[in-house]
Amino acid sequence: MRQQFGMNQKMQQRMIMTPMLQQAMKILQLSTLELKEWVEKEMLENPVLEEEVEETSAAQADKAAPTESPTTPPGDPETSDETAVLELARQRHQTDLVEHMKEGDRFEKGTWDLYNESAEYGETSDSEYGGRERSDGEQEKRDFMEASLTRAQTLAESLEWQLLLVAKDEREKTLGKVIIGNLDENGYLTDKVEDIAVSQNVTVPEIEKALQLIQTFEPAGVGARNLRECLLLQLENKTGEVARRAYLVALDHFEDMEKRKYGFITKALGITDDQLREVLGFVASLEPKPGRSFQDNETKYITPDVSVRKIEGEYVVVLNDEPVPKLRISSYYRRLLKDKSASSNKETKKFLEGKIQSALWLIKNIEQRRKTIYRVTEAIFRIQRDFLEVGISALKPLTLKQVADMIGMHESTVSRVTTHKYVQTERGIFELKFFFTSGLESVSGLDVSSMSVKEKIKDMVGQEPPQKPYSDQKIMQLLNDQGLSIARRTIAKYREELRIPSASQRRKL
Repeated sequence: MRQQFGMNQKMQQRMIMTPMLQQAMKILQLSTLELKEWVEKEMLENPVLEEEVEETSAAQADKAAPTESPTTPPGDPETSDETAVLELARQRHQTDLVEHMKEGDRFEKGTWDLYNESAEYGETSDSEYGGRERSDGEQEKRDFMEASLTRAQTLAESLEWQLLLVAKDEREKTLGKVIIGNLDENGYLTDKVEDIAVSQNVTVPEIEKALQLIQTFEPAGVGARNLRECLLLQLENKTGEVARRAYLVALDHFEDMEKRKYGFITKALGITDDQLREVLGFVASLEPKPGRSFQDNETKYITPDVSVRKIEGEYVVVLNDEPVPKLRISSYYRRLLKDKSASSNKETKKFLEGKIQSALWLIKNIEQRRKTIYRVTEAIFRIQRDFLEVGISALKPLTLKQVADMIGMHESTVSRVTTHKYVQTERGIFELKFFFTSGLESVSGLDVSSMSVKEKIKDMVGQEPPQKPYSDQKIMQLLNDQGLSIARRTIAKYREELRIPSASQRRKL
């Protein structure tokens, strides 16, 4: 078959993502802190961008005519109204400022004195020394504290240090390190002893011997292969009659204890219900996860992107965009672009035009993000107002499509706005996605949020008789009596999502 080249003309439609649209979508899904980092990076890369510094009231009074914010498009009444509402809300809720606190009726001068004298070393600034320099002794203390800072020891490091103290030879030390390396973050041995022996080309008894050595280390219970062994390791060195009975329960009646078969335990040990209750309390005081004390439990703080506040009986949406620098185009580069002598160089002029255009896109996209978040949040709480008044039990079913139809946007836009963004309310801080829940049909024909159903299940379990907890069937009947049509398997699903044990596991003696 003969091959040949040719040219054909045809028409087709394609959707092309422009750089501006890509940037707008990226900025829309960023949280406030992520947007702050993005803006700071753009300011480093684009010289025409600069931060708008808010002027003092005295400086503003000297000006004859106030200038418009560069991030607010002129002649936009919607934006002007929103800005006025936001400014009013900010003015009425600056309760966290120190100066505002000093002006309050309940402020005491002694509190402010303690505030100024709060830190002796690292937090004390030069100005708090009355303008004088630190003495040699003060500087020496500071240097010592800074040199003494260190990170917390990990579980593996602690066990290896104990191993170095007791290991008899290099072989025992090597096998001990292998076992320590196979412990999970809770201190349990995750791999089988046989597999470790094969990987190290040694016998199983050698690994068992090394494991027994590790199990004598602190924290007690480390190196266990399951929960029963962990409890037994902790009970081995406990003394007293209660501890002895607890050891027997963990050794011979662990399954009965799990299944709350207390009658079998009391009969086998020959003890009363009160004595068994004391034994179970002793077992509950043990640590089921020995390595938990070595885990990094650093608190991760959430900065709300938006807040909803009640002002004069009405709920007002306030954007938390203060951390994000307010941008404007540098007046120097604008004058430079208008200067014919300076812009005679085509490459320089093209560079400046490109950077200014990029800066305008960024400012416009940030403003568009602000307006979109405001409209989406306002639409959400227009529906979920009862949540602000009552709580989770008053949540209504809500979908992305409902909010998108209310504000005239696409569902994907609403999804980007509500992902990884948090709102602060009088009920606490919640992710915006939290307010989108499925619904269950009630007898009255109105849909009920699945979150409110979970809250009802949690309340029922909290009020059930301890000796005879409600089964899933019983909870279903109680909810049906309240007018909710729900299946038993749905109850079991919600209970597992709430991490509530089954009825047999909740039963108490």
